[in-house]
Amino acid sequence: MIWKKGLICFSLVCLLFTCLPMIAAEAAASSQKNVTLPSFSIQINGQLVDNTHMRYPFFVYKDITYMPLTWELTQSLGLNLVANEGGLTILKGGGQRSGGWIGWKKERFPLDLSGSNNSKRSYIATMPSFGLAINDSYIDNGNEPYPFLVWNDVTYMPLTWKYAHDFLELALLWKKEQVLDIIGGQQQVLERIYYDDAEYLYIYPTIITEKGQGSLKVKKSLDEPPVWMTVEETDTLSKRLQQEQSRLAGETVTLTQKNDGLYYGNMNLLPQEEISVDSNAPGNPHISQLWGVLFPLGSERAFLSVTKVTAFNYGNTISTSYSFLIENGRAKNVTEFPQRPDRIIPNSDGSYWLASNGTSMMRGRIIPGSRKLALVTLQGETRLVNATLGDYDILVPGTTNPGFTNVLDPDGKLLIYIHQISYDPMSPPKRGYYLIDMSFQMKKVDALDPLAAETSFLPTSFSEWPVYRGIDGKLYLIRKNNDLANYTDNTSIMWYDDQLLVSQ
Repeated sequence: MIWKKGLICFSLVCLLFTCLPMIAAEAAASSQKNVTLPSFSIQINGQLVDNTHMRYPFFVYKDITYMPLTWELTQSLGLNLVANEGGLTILKGGGQRSGGWIGWKKERFPLDLSGSNNSKRSYIATMPSFGLAINDSYIDNGNEPYPFLVWNDVTYMPLTWKYAHDFLELALLWKKEQVLDIIGGQQQVLERIYYDDAEYLYIYPTIITEKGQGSLKVKKSLDEPPVWMTVEETDTLSKRLQQEQSRLAGETVTLTQKNDGLYYGNMNLLPQEEISVDSNAPGNPHISQLWGVLFPLGSERAFLSVTKVTAFNYGNTISTSYSFLIENGRAKNVTEFPQRPDRIIPNSDGSYWLASNGTSMMRGRIIPGSRKLALVTLQGETRLVNATLGDYDILVPGTTNPGFTNVLDPDGKLLIYIHQISYDPMSPPKRGYYLIDMSFQMKKVDALDPLAAETSFLPTSFSEWPVYRGIDGKLYLIRKNNDLANYTDNTSIMWYDDQLLVSQ
């Protein structure tokens, strides 16, 4: 019996060694993938790629385009490659920051066209033997439906939506002529629309690369490229804007401090303890500024905003605002809306909307919940829309544009944007555009849901709000990659950065 057991063991060992080459061959075959050249054209930032002559061409595997991670391509798309003992990491990058970069030019990265590729044959790519990561996410390549591949010692990345768009923030644009345009590494030049007239939008840039450049102007028809304006032209336009905005800023009035408090005319506004501080307290505080701004609400009523600034010896200041409704020689403290309105909007029944784009704290950051909308009724009651909604910020598009005068729609309703105040990064805030009437009845504007989706988080400063309402009432938006959209007319156009900046 012993000799039989030995014979069985010997037979099993022989069988194992006989099968090992077959297993190795199957493993090698499973790691090999047949890839082909794409039947469509490819562009990198609008530049056509000669895929037939690229040393490392684009491939297609399982109907997904694969991009070679060469130095030239990754640099063109603003990507960084980090190779170490653990494998290869792909990192998203970016262009120059905002400001003045006089003399800086957009660098070009010529592709290696020393290859000769046949579109009628297939090529063999293999699975990489090293680890892979994108940003800080590990790629379990063996279990991916579209894995990374290697061909001629160059790593190929599948241009799936998850990898290209979500992880690396590349844009994949299919054009009508069967062209795939891969867009990345673009210098954002268009920053913020600050003014418009009947024909043009005027835009502040994020970056200045040539002396004398001020801002840009773009035809509202979007059928011509942006034109750079000089510094002098920009200054002239900015001064005109300031003059027009001053008409919305109210009238500065004289306030009088008396022994028992602060007065406007004969009306007592604040008690003495509210406008005095203990100078011996930490920081040696003192009242550095105290002023009032009056906004007429018809001929019989006005809204008075009072601002007190307390300064400290270490350089910080604290601003405190108070609001009053002035009527029949009396001042009523309006605690529901304790801030200066950015726009007063009259209604047909004699009531008035008060719209505020928010109040700021230190370093100009807007306080969450301070973007408010209130209604002063014909009876003199102040009703706060925010109080009926809960924890929401409310913005009225177009309030900062003095040329936009038809704020109400033909039915007398006001277009507002509401945004839930949320401190949970894992829970997207509720948001949307609505039409509201004087009885606070609200109707959602479903057609603007995609626009609301583009503002996932409210900006922290006044200048970062991305949506601009022109004097024509239309909504304009600047997106990433210098994309300018007329959202109302459903038209948009994108300019590559080398169309806006000098390239070398």
